[in-house]
This record gives sequence, structure tokens and C-alpha cells, in this order.
Amino acid sequence: MNEQIERYEPMIHSIMNKLNIQYDKDDYMQVGRLAVYSALTAFDAVKGKGATESQFVYTRIQQRMIDEIRKVSRYTSHVSADGDAGMDTGTDDDMPTLYYESARRVLDDREMLWLTYTLKGFTVREIASVAGFSASSVKNWRASARVKLREIYGIED
Repeated sequence: MNEQIERYEPMIHSIMNKLNIQYDKDDYMQVGRLAVYSALTAFDAVKGKGATESQFVYTRIQQRMIDEIRKVSRYTSHVSADGDAGMDTGTDDDMPTLYYESARRVLDDREMLWLTYTLKGFTVREIASVAGFSASSVKNWRASARVKLREIYGIED
């Protein structure tokens, strides 16, 4: 079985390159090897409906790698969200201080929370999770903050 798995290592490398995996390559190689093993033990030419073994293995490797990328992404987002759980709304390097301070003067704490996390790339659901509120609450903060920001910056709908 090891020889069969080794035979598919160039395919694993190819998929990793296609998915632009730059970090933790050894971990993803292991995910690929496990996917090959799983695919080889599950492959049945009759049930494969015309798919060759290598096509079946390729699909399994690709699916497992994408699943692993998603899992790591969710974990990373969760950990970084927990790290920000203090909800510090201090200035962000990506937002010029002048704009931040003018927004700070007109927005309440929850609206500033929405603005700060939005600028960091968080979604409404992620902000709700971090803040411990519902997504509809965060949407309300967003709506009221947008109205206030349009007023101070003279933006019309």
C-alpha cells in the first residue's frame, strides 16, 4: 500500500500547487496521503461509473485538501476572534487616525465595534459571535453607523 501511496505523491504536490498552498506543506502532504489511502480502499471500478482510479484519487485528494483549508481558516478566524474578545476599538493601523477620531465622535460603542471589526475583515456573523449579540443586532449597528458616517462625510445615497 505504501508504494501505491508514494506513486500518487506527484499528484498531491500538483494539487497543492493548484490550491496555492504555501505553508504547512508537510501537514497537507499528510492530508493528501491519507486521502490517497482512503480513496484506494474505497475505490470500486463498478461503482465509479467510468471514472478511473487516478481520477477518483485526484478528486478525493482535492476535496480533502479544500476541507482542510476551510477547517484551518475557520480555526484561524476563531482564534483571532477570541484574541480580540476584549473588543478594543482603539485605532487600527489600516484606518487613518483622523478619520477614526471623527467617526469615534459620532458613533456609539457598538457602532464603533462594527466599524473596527468590519475594517479588520470580519463578517456580520463573526462580529455577532465575538460581541455576543445576534447578527440582526450587528446589522442594526451597521445601518445606524452608515447613516451617521454619511452625514459627517457628506455622502449621499
